[in-house]
Amino acid sequence: MAYLGLRHDLLPPALKAVLLEPLKIEKDSLVSATVVASRKLRGQSDGTDTYRVTVKLPLKGVTGFRIEALRKNAPTVGLASNGNFVLSEVSIEGPGKKPIALSETASSFEQPGFSSKSAIDGIATEKANGWAVLGGTGAAQALVVKTSAPLEGDGETELTFHLKFAWGDYHGIRQLRLSATSIAQPTQAKVFAAPEKDIEDVLKTDPSKRTPPQKTKLAALYREFAPELLDLRTRLQSAAMAKNDFEATVPNCLVSSQGKPRTVRILPRGDWMNESGEVVSPALPHFLPQPKREGNEPLTRLDLARWLISRENPLTARVFVNRLWKQFFGTGLSKVLDDLGAQGEPPVNPALLDWLASEFMDSGWDVKHVVRLIVTSQTYRQTSTASKELQARDPYNRELARQSRWRLDAELVRDQALQVAGLLQLKVGGPSVKPYQPENYWENLNFPPRVYENDRETNQYRRGLYTWWQRSYLHPSMLAFDAPSREECTAERIRSNIPQQALVLLNDPSYVEAARVFAARILTESRGTNSQRLAWAFEQALSRPAREEELKALAALLDANLPLYQQDPTAAAALLGVGLAPQPQNIDPAQLAAWTQVARALLNLHETITRS
Repeated sequence: MAYLGLRHDLLPPALKAVLLEPLKIEKDSLVSATVVASRKLRGQSDGTDTYRVTVKLPLKGVTGFRIEALRKNAPTVGLASNGNFVLSEVSIEGPGKKPIALSETASSFEQPGFSSKSAIDGIATEKANGWAVLGGTGAAQALVVKTSAPLEGDGETELTFHLKFAWGDYHGIRQLRLSATSIAQPTQAKVFAAPEKDIEDVLKTDPSKRTPPQKTKLAALYREFAPELLDLRTRLQSAAMAKNDFEATVPNCLVSSQGKPRTVRILPRGDWMNESGEVVSPALPHFLPQPKREGNEPLTRLDLARWLISRENPLTARVFVNRLWKQFFGTGLSKVLDDLGAQGEPPVNPALLDWLASEFMDSGWDVKHVVRLIVTSQTYRQTSTASKELQARDPYNRELARQSRWRLDAELVRDQALQVAGLLQLKVGGPSVKPYQPENYWENLNFPPRVYENDRETNQYRRGLYTWWQRSYLHPSMLAFDAPSREECTAERIRSNIPQQALVLLNDPSYVEAARVFAARILTESRGTNSQRLAWAFEQALSRPAREEELKALAALLDANLPLYQQDPTAAAALLGVGLAPQPQNIDPAQLAAWTQVARALLNLHETITRS
């Protein structure tokens, strides 16, 4: 909010108003009007505000006050996204904070449903109450309030204006001006805002001598308050508000533009102040193929991009298809993904790597085309089982005589358990989610201290890809399965096999809950004897029939746990209380707890978290 002054002789003479110079100006909001108008700090509060302006009254027998909303050097008079304001309540205090009674109002313009009378009705809390000017926000507006009785003072009385804006969303006045009058009926005179200096100069100019720019400015001003255009202005400003509100929800992307590059020279003896050295221009090492271009203009990043994907430089395509191969076979044709040069491993099948790179370039760098080639190949469709002779001859499957086996990546291990349980949510996109996490895991994160709150409902079961990642504090379950901390670029993750992984699969609330829900599926979706249910559960988890010895081990686990939970209902309730998923009411808790232990064992198997 800015307070604008103007010489009293420039105000409308019929009103005989005297400008009130402020002694003190206060606002509840800490956000200045200039910053709010640029929509940079919105959201730090609800946008409500109160202006308190203390003035000295250099006039005796005051009968009314004039409150003007101006738009000097701004397109609108209000701070809201549609240019509007809502003045909810006007109150004035005299010496000793004694309220001054106000009786009547008049205004230069009123938005339908927001009359000037509601600005002095004593109601300042209801949102849809106050004086507003939607449809006239492009022109200066004025409100005149009449006092119930003339103010008899010595001409030096101090008054404090309280202007309350309760609508929210920053519906405040951008630029404010106050004045006082002593005429008998201030609200019966025609109310209009005093013209700004440039408009006043146009009005003082003889119409026949006005220049085209002056006529254009005057016509534009008239369109802002002409009553015939009220409906059109209101619709236009409402549409502008809707547009601004929509654009505020669209994520912003910073894009840098390239300026004139600075001159870089060889520094004689390292002296950075000596500019006599030879100019160094952008270039590529001379032993590499050079980009094809015309003219003597210096190379740019676009030239580098074209060189990277040129036919004379197949390295980019080779690196990419090598990493794709690793996604489908566990190991690249060249095992060292981040170094395909002299320091890395030569590809085990260079002809295949070259053919895939050529296919990639010839297809117009079509990733789906290369993926289709790989997954429809005879090599990819092989089984991962192998004879002892083949395993001894090629333990790491570099010859690709079989399909490869490897443990799932960290994000997919939890997905596997949720999928088996029937909990996994396949929604694509959206903000990050927070699965269960140990308490105080973030206690060393300060400035400010952070509190981790688990997500509720379906967000708890979204894919690991969307798990919240707090700087280097990745989720501990993912850390146990070798997810990188993202503090540096990682071309390929390590795959370890450590006891902590088994502990995560057994005790992490996500896996315990998945086991409980999987156990409920076993008891409700499968029929028959316990042996038949165990076979069904095994096939659901591992996608293969169970062997006889495997079923015996699971049956022994079930028989050992069922009596324990029948004798200790408290232990069963504690196990079944893990997680947010509801517990079925039609299943015996002891039975469900015992089958939960069987499900935990199935989800903990090496084969369950291994891609084969």
